[in-house]
Amino acid sequence: MLKARTLTVEIARPPDDVYQFLVNPANLAGWTLVQNGRPHPEAGPHSWAYDGPRGTVLVHFTAPNPFLVLDYRMQVGPQVIHAAFVRIIRNGAGSVLTHTSVQQPLVSDEMFASEEEWMLSDLMVLKTLLEGK
Repeated sequence: MLKARTLTVEIARPPDDVYQFLVNPANLAGWTLVQNGRPHPEAGPHSWAYDGPRGTVLVHFTAPNPFLVLDYRMQVGPQVIHAAFVRIIRNGAGSVLTHTSVQQPLVSDEMFASEEEWMLSDLMVLKTLLEGK
């Protein structure tokens, strides 16, 4: 069984607002290290390519849906380097975002831990960005 880690962030914005921001792949560059996002239909529907710190990153997203679910997997070349499962949960007038990452077979324990620290930082940037709107 692969390792998994769930991060939870409370965001003082309605769930639909949070989801509508996250479901737009063009917004990813506003709160993470990836840049220059562009659709990549050759890789499948809801796939985007980004320029990342280690080269081109291909991200496959779930289709927009009424359940506020946004799962994704990231690929560098043929290797999936990150797979995650995101849920937006109503909490009064605000939201709880849960982000569960599953360590991929070729990702070392050290790399997985490092990625999770980066993800927590990214989620804090997202929280600040969305609460500032």
